[in-house]
Amino acid sequence: MQARRIRTNHIALQVQDYPHPGEAIIFLHFSGTNLMMWQRALPYFRECYRLLLVDLRGHGKSDRPPAGYQIDEMARDVLGVMQSLGLEQAHIVGSSLGAEVGLSLAANYPEKVRSLVCEGALCSEYGPYSAWEGTQEEFEAHVARELAQMQTAPEPTFPSIESLVENRRQVFEKYGWWNEYIEAAVRYGAYQAADGQYTKGFAKQAMLSYMQSYFHCRFEDYYPKVQCPLLILLGELENPREMAAIESLCALAAQGQITVLPGWEHPYGWLLDPQPACQAVLKFFRER
Repeated sequence: MQARRIRTNHIALQVQDYPHPGEAIIFLHFSGTNLMMWQRALPYFRECYRLLLVDLRGHGKSDRPPAGYQIDEMARDVLGVMQSLGLEQAHIVGSSLGAEVGLSLAANYPEKVRSLVCEGALCSEYGPYSAWEGTQEEFEAHVARELAQMQTAPEPTFPSIESLVENRRQVFEKYGWWNEYIEAAVRYGAYQAADGQYTKGFAKQAMLSYMQSYFHCRFEDYYPKVQCPLLILLGELENPREMAAIESLCALAAQGQITVLPGWEHPYGWLLDPQPACQAVLKFFRER
């Protein structure tokens, strides 16, 4: 593995590069975590593919600028990584936020993406491709409340990495999810601020910047531009409106398909038991 620090769009991104003469796969993590989330998935792909793991801006060891968290901006970051490495094309595998960034990359730079795997319920928050049942006025009021709550909520800080890890352990153990892979991702993503305190994952201001654009992102503007083979991976959804929205969005893509993974825990399945998702991705690659 080669650890790389790649400058693009006035920031530096941390990348782990697993060389191989085969086609490249770029893995894009979900919000609040980092490239370490893919460690359990790597063995499924290393024998046949070059693997590139990216810390998106604001995450892991990448720079943490105050802005630039709209998915098109983060997609340009990934494009910059590809250009820096001389990579003409790659498969993109993204989870949640990473899936959104991958979707933007495939829609806006179709010549760069061989195939796209989106893990997570990728549908709009409002509009005909959403699960929202109220009026637009009610939706805007909901958005205002959510953003105000995020703005006023204190950002948890910890005097040491060990205290941060212990806090996260207590949270994950409530679900029976704590394991060495989650701990490794938490430790890797711990960030020491100027005052010496540690924070976790995606900083509050960065998350707020992302959410301000996310609520009004219309994924129906992206899917029709996706020309490469597309696989959407989902857990079992309880909301039929959400499933209907995702199916309608998938139908807008030129070559879209959906695979439901029974018992899948979005998005932590990659750190708990990635086998079902990895096997589905490999099957998709074989059949595309």
